Amino acid sequence: MLKFPAEVLSESLENLLDDIKLHPDEALMMPTRLNYGGAYGSAIHALQVIATWSQCSTARKIISLPVTYSVNNEVRTRFASTLPGMAGLYFSDVIRSAEEEVARYSSLELVAPRVKAMQERSFGNTVEGAAVALCCFAGAKNEYLNALYGEAKPGGVRDHSDFRLLISRMLDQLGARVSNSIGPTQLDYLSGLIYQLFHNADEHGAYDLNGNRYGTSMRGVTARLTVVEREGVQGADKPLQAYLTKLLLTDAALTGTDDRISLVEISVFDTGPGLALRWLSGEKNVKSYQDISLQEEERAVQTCFEKHASTKASQYVGQGLSMALWAMKRLDAFMTLRTGRLSLYQDLTIKETIDFKPVNRYPGRELSPIAGTGYTIYFMVK
Repeated sequence: MLKFPAEVLSESLENLLDDIKLHPDEALMMPTRLNYGGAYGSAIHALQVIATWSQCSTARKIISLPVTYSVNNEVRTRFASTLPGMAGLYFSDVIRSAEEEVARYSSLELVAPRVKAMQERSFGNTVEGAAVALCCFAGAKNEYLNALYGEAKPGGVRDHSDFRLLISRMLDQLGARVSNSIGPTQLDYLSGLIYQLFHNADEHGAYDLNGNRYGTSMRGVTARLTVVEREGVQGADKPLQAYLTKLLLTDAALTGTDDRISLVEISVFDTGPGLALRWLSGEKNVKSYQDISLQEEERAVQTCFEKHASTKASQYVGQGLSMALWAMKRLDAFMTLRTGRLSLYQDLTIKETIDFKPVNRYPGRELSPIAGTGYTIYFMVK
């Protein structure tokens, strides 16, 4: 049986992905409570891993949960209020607890109030904790959330001005200090970048390479506030550890304290074919990652990101990506991208950084392909 890690961090999720590649038809055992609460981009990463398992499996997709899930309503409700929990319930065919099958419909009913909150823009009730999640579940009654879509149909994504207001409101939900830490111009370009990334998720996240709509898929935008203490830095992978340590030291020098910092994470995700595979399927009729080298995939991702962040749909045509990077630099931001066989990052606190030139998070390690694309932007509340 595949075992989902209780310590939901990037490296442990990559290990699970390797196991899924070897044993795609095995049931997935999940804990009902996850360490770190989905911080450090792990909630989005976990969601992509669960979607990968669902897409790879040719057998009945069984989620195995502890006995407490079947006997304790509070445990069930809490599990369904997390992104990994929602994904597990949604992408599975069967939920099993204490060797008994729990009706999938009744489990999904626990997710419904969260989706209702997303549709009604009751941001504080979308997920558990100091976070906001807007998730579009393919096939759901409320698939096309009002906050993201002006029209309830593919391609009906709201315009940039609506996304500017949306990102502002999501940051407000995380607290006044968060919304006050980002200036109007930075908000313009940050929201513009989020708009472009979600626009791409809408175009490509719900369909396979043959143009067929996935039976199950997810796409969305999330924001999260994490209080990082010095010992908590060890929960991150090495590049993120270095970034967080730098923030802690900088904050200590400015304030005279070194206890903690508040970190904002904004993510855009989908569970489609992935950036490079989608791009190269149109350019070269590629159908599998086995058909392309890692170098070809890296070049395709670079091209895709530059294209989507600078598309003519942006009011900042011709300078979208460079201006977005400028805004990220002003925020001392850190960016991660997980798609296909690539896990990339870029530390925008580095002064020499003026272009989009992400670096491999796991040099020397061959990663298993993952479903979709997950971007996360991190910055400290100042």
